[in-house]
Amino acid sequence: MSNHILFIGDSITEGKIGINFVDMIKLRYPDIHCHNKGHGGDTLLGIITRLIKILKKDMYKYSAIVIEAGHNDILLPHLKLRWPVMRIKQVTPVSQMSIILNQGLKTIVSLTKAKIILTTLSCIGETFNSQLNQKRRLVNEQIKNTGHNYDAYIAKVSSLFDSIILKSNSSSYLIDNPFNLVIDYFRSKKSIWADRISKKRNLKLTIDGGHLNSKGAKIYCREISKALDNIFYNC
Repeated sequence: MSNHILFIGDSITEGKIGINFVDMIKLRYPDIHCHNKGHGGDTLLGIITRLIKILKKDMYKYSAIVIEAGHNDILLPHLKLRWPVMRIKQVTPVSQMSIILNQGLKTIVSLTKAKIILTTLSCIGETFNSQLNQKRRLVNEQIKNTGHNYDAYIAKVSSLFDSIILKSNSSSYLIDNPFNLVIDYFRSKKSIWADRISKKRNLKLTIDGGHLNSKGAKIYCREISKALDNIFYNC
């Protein structure tokens, strides 16, 4: 019987802006069916809600589910302060992230026997001690603690991102213009183009402080693949 992996998350999983780490994983596991349900701009609550709907009606019996969620709950309120006309989906305050995640995982494990992989949040801007990244580290602790309660695998992408950002002098660039998102959608389709944008903006792992360049995508691929190797090959 064929194995299926469901990837669900926000634009980082969707991979239409920047480099798509799911495509890298597809190449690594050519005999496994990978389903990408990333959706740009989605929040933790939205992602959990979509996943539950998928599990209730989808015909696939997933062997593994990779959940990447939480970046937008921190980022979107920050962007709305800069762009007041911006409409945002329902975000979860940092203090309540573990509550929503716990409620979601409780329902998810009742609907599927798939192994759950949770990714920690990579970065929100490449300034290590920024207020946004301090919030991100608080969320990551909640992801790890809640995930362990459900025997979920934790893909610790944040540890590698932090170790690189801490030693670098990346710029404070962070999605400074909504128009750039549209431009970046077209000009980051290839690794060489995405990496060129990163270099121009003095960024190491992303093209805009969030969406991945080739180096950032490889970290996601490598850390998630560690869990997948354990699930499929017991190694």
